[in-house]
Amino acid sequence: MSGEPIRISVCHCLACQRRTGTAFGVQARFPADRVRVTGRFRDHVRHSDESGEARTFHFYPDCGSTVFYETGHAPGVIAVPVGAFADPAFPPPRVSVFESRRHPWVAMPGAVERPELLWEPLRPLYEAGAYAEAADRGRALLEAHPDAGGLLYNVACCESLAGRTADALEHLRRAIERADDVRGLAAGDSDLAPLRAEPAFRELVGER
Repeated sequence: MSGEPIRISVCHCLACQRRTGTAFGVQARFPADRVRVTGRFRDHVRHSDESGEARTFHFYPDCGSTVFYETGHAPGVIAVPVGAFADPAFPPPRVSVFESRRHPWVAMPGAVERPELLWEPLRPLYEAGAYAEAADRGRALLEAHPDAGGLLYNVACCESLAGRTADALEHLRRAIERADDVRGLAAGDSDLAPLRAEPAFRELVGER
């Protein structure tokens, strides 16, 4: 890898717990053009319980350690388990996801973003198709948490589905500024399909 990672995160999902054999996974994401892979590896593909997207984990065949992986929602991005660096001075995570699966004894540093804690109360509105109401409540939360990247992204999705194009593009822009790997997620997210004809959307996700 070269340069700084675009995101360092902790994932508490059950699949990561099974894959790592511990309570969570920690990974650093890099643009694929800043990663060079050499040597032997084998693949394991699993599909997300939520979206069904493919996630391809590449592991070293002699010891079984996962050395890098790719997800369907973030093309052009490669994730590397932080343990593979064997560097205690590696920067700490900035985001914690799947908090609902977090072991209660695991404590996250105060500076770590925990988007689900903000979004979870609004999830029933989103799942019921009440996109405008979910967006309105999300915007109210953003006044108190303006740098919450996960909330910015989810509000943009609800605004997109509610036909609020300009607001959705603005919140998506802010989410991408917070975490550049959101570009890949946005490019393939069906919630943002109403925005795809907009030149500003194509510019945000790096499409021509």
